[in-house]
Amino acid sequence: MVTRPKEASAPMSLVLKLRRFFCCALIVALLPVPAMATTSEAPPARGELCVLPALEKALGQYRQLAAKGDWPRVPAGPSLKEGEQNERIPLLRKRLAASGDLAAQAPQEDLFDPALKEAVQRFQVRHGLAGDGVVGAKTLTELNVPISERIRQLAASLERCQPLPTVLEKRHILVNIADFTLKLFEDGKPVLSMPVIVGKPYRQTPVFNGLISSLVLNPSWGVPHSIATKDLLPKIKKNPGYLSQLHLRVFQGGKSNTEINPATVDWAALSTSRFPYRLRQAPGPSNALGRVKFLFPNPYDVYLHDTPARELFQKDSRTFSSGCIRIAKPLDLAAYLLQGTPLGSTEALTAAIAREKTQSIPIPSPIAVHIVYMTAWVDSEGVIQFRPDIYNREPAL
Repeated sequence: MVTRPKEASAPMSLVLKLRRFFCCALIVALLPVPAMATTSEAPPARGELCVLPALEKALGQYRQLAAKGDWPRVPAGPSLKEGEQNERIPLLRKRLAASGDLAAQAPQEDLFDPALKEAVQRFQVRHGLAGDGVVGAKTLTELNVPISERIRQLAASLERCQPLPTVLEKRHILVNIADFTLKLFEDGKPVLSMPVIVGKPYRQTPVFNGLISSLVLNPSWGVPHSIATKDLLPKIKKNPGYLSQLHLRVFQGGKSNTEINPATVDWAALSTSRFPYRLRQAPGPSNALGRVKFLFPNPYDVYLHDTPARELFQKDSRTFSSGCIRIAKPLDLAAYLLQGTPLGSTEALTAAIAREKTQSIPIPSPIAVHIVYMTAWVDSEGVIQFRPDIYNREPAL
């Protein structure tokens, strides 16, 4: 079990203080266009690392591009898609060529041909967007991010990487908040990957390290005081039946296990500063934590967990939680961590969950987890990736 002292620092200072503990995955490959971080060095055999030459090469390429002037802006307008002719398409071609996503110009520059669609898809994927090949509002926004902003992102990533150790554990979990992804690595290779939901901009998921040592099936949810008073109390005041709808029980405040009849509480008299109660949500399909919770001691009371709101994983930007990390494939992760035990399969876990019994289960081999915030990096194929700075944590140049 790993525990860390509590800190009251802001999110940006947390990043700076915890640099030395973790690093985002950055690998170098040989690829020929400016969207790639080319280098003559082969990827290190020890796996996913913060390889400084890749970031330095990418930053150098973008600075060279900037020296020639900013790339063209694509004017606002209706979505652009394959088969269309439009006066905005030549500018779209120039913009994608400038960043290396489009290798060559077509004979008919105002036609949205298959080659242009592929270039748009390439651009979308490396900016965390759905690769549908249609230039809609989200894609247009990313296309028109100035090159100076991309340089700022690359410089911030390089700054974060420089003081960090060159090697992470051979077996670890990496969550990149800005990318909304979780990856599990064994011997430096990703063996499991899934989308995640992270904290809202005003309830940010912090950057830190931990060690997952146990998980809970059919967990109850002890509602944090801030959520109980700021989020739930206004709804309870409007509708006292809200408690029963969400299977929420009321207990005396502090460490008391004395349960209170909600009908005896004067909810209208309560406020964020006067709320002498604790709320607990019973296990079940509507529980906010879903059916599985993964525990790793940390000063922020953050953990990985399931969620009943599965539809939110379909969104491109997933800042919907109150700081904890909701994961798309909780049973897959649980089964992987419980390999070699009676619960080491999704079928066994599903059967255990169906018994509606809360179980705390130790993980045979606790696994390190690193929560990071990286908006620019180079992936395992050498492609330069960018993501929006959802928490406005990137320092100014």
